[in-house]
Amino acid sequence: MLGVILAAGKGTRLKELGRDIPKALLPIGKKTCLEHIILGMKEAGIRRFGIVIGHLGEMIEERYGSGESLGVEINYLKQDLSVYGTGRAVLLAKELAGDSPLMVSYGDIIIEPSNYQAMLELARLEQTCVSSVNWMDDPSAGAAVYFNEEGFLEDIIEKPPKGSSTTNWNNAGVYVFQPIIFDYLAQLGASKRGEYELSGALRMMVQAKVPVKAHKITGYWKDIGTPEDVIAIRHLLGDK
Repeated sequence: MLGVILAAGKGTRLKELGRDIPKALLPIGKKTCLEHIILGMKEAGIRRFGIVIGHLGEMIEERYGSGESLGVEINYLKQDLSVYGTGRAVLLAKELAGDSPLMVSYGDIIIEPSNYQAMLELARLEQTCVSSVNWMDDPSAGAAVYFNEEGFLEDIIEKPPKGSSTTNWNNAGVYVFQPIIFDYLAQLGASKRGEYELSGALRMMVQAKVPVKAHKITGYWKDIGTPEDVIAIRHLLGDK
């Protein structure tokens, strides 16, 4: 299985913290954010990675090279940021993934590592795609996720107006996809925000009745989008 990590973004909300360094390289304890993700997936059995780079991506390449220092194989996929979005980023991994499933994570999401293994086991058990979700007071800053009693997704709405969602489940930014995801990514158009969004392809799949199972994140989850978020996760993880 291929692990795909999306690390091309500019991290503008990080202000000074993200000015001279890609946010995936921000130190969180003894490791960078990217290392937390790679090593978490490695513990779950993934050894081959495609890292999508863009803004200051050469710093990531210089830091990790082939991945030997982490005991994995890393391939770098360069995203044209003039055609921006998480959907286009994942599409870059099509050739690397081939006919095999892939685990995808946004490069600024840190989760309790046991979730990676749990998601892979769920995908194998159900033989389907898996999308992670976490509970929030209001998912307006992310994407609201709706699923039925059996845990299969029914809808996902990117950046819903504040207070409009009737669900508290948010798109947690980690997935296991079957190769069928590439068919939907190839059809993806730009959203109202002008981005080619992975959540848009996921919604297309759900509307086409492709089964996608929800995995509820256990333990910690943090998006390091702002300086306050970075401080919070550093405090939580200490020197891990």
